[in-house]
Amino acid sequence: MISLAKDIERVVASLRAGRLKVRVPRSSDLFRWKPRSFFHPYPELFIQTGGATDFDCPSESFRLRTWEVCVMPTGVPHAEKPIDLKTPFGTIVFMRARDGFFLHRGLGAPDGTIHGAQAEHLVSSRGRSAFRYLEEMSASVAEKHRSGFRHSLLEVFLVTILGELHRPSGGIASRSPLIAEAEKLARTLLGNPELAVAGIASTLGCSADYLSRRFHEERGMTLGAWITRERLEMARDLLSEPRHSVAEIGWMCGFSSPSYFIRVFRQQTGFTPRAWREAANS
Repeated sequence: MISLAKDIERVVASLRAGRLKVRVPRSSDLFRWKPRSFFHPYPELFIQTGGATDFDCPSESFRLRTWEVCVMPTGVPHAEKPIDLKTPFGTIVFMRARDGFFLHRGLGAPDGTIHGAQAEHLVSSRGRSAFRYLEEMSASVAEKHRSGFRHSLLEVFLVTILGELHRPSGGIASRSPLIAEAEKLARTLLGNPELAVAGIASTLGCSADYLSRRFHEERGMTLGAWITRERLEMARDLLSEPRHSVAEIGWMCGFSSPSYFIRVFRQQTGFTPRAWREAANS
């Protein structure tokens, strides 16, 4: 399989040559769960490496074709349908992890879903700043400057990723295919209050007990505990900025009610979310 770095380098070359098509859907119906759709508290980047993806967003639907790029803004609900064309469906998805970057290569499955074939967790202190470049790509900019503005931000993001991939230490924490796919599914659904180990196991074709045991062997904690940790790390990050209320952050991070969010947050940190925010910003 072609390395992730090779595919990213191809996109950078196309970008610098002025040939790359970049799609940025309009922000609409933010952070609302819809059937077969997902949203995330950070932007995502999709590189189409084969076939196409039919995206369905609240404000528009479009087809992302081979070697085109889509930046999905924060909070935009979107459904994805894999399409085989002259080449089989293939995509690379870039997501923000609490400690860096999470990249996975997606392939089409016979049942019409997308499954991960290659995943990399890049541990890096540059993750937070890098995803701000993607965040800025949905900013309002005069039409005559928009393309250059977006392409410049995208190039900085991709070059940052390449730098992390080429670091001598690698910066990569590899997982077995099963655990990598479990993490990918969990990250995709962190904002869904109905996310459960049993559902992830069913999607992966194994029992919840087997998945939990394998996850604990590799990660040193149960999958349920890992999900809670990731949600709370996401919440702490969002609390450091004033854009969202405590209730909104709890909802975005997959907690079914504000009271449940506050209770779990206090159990794990010793602070209420509001007290954490005040201390972080003092």
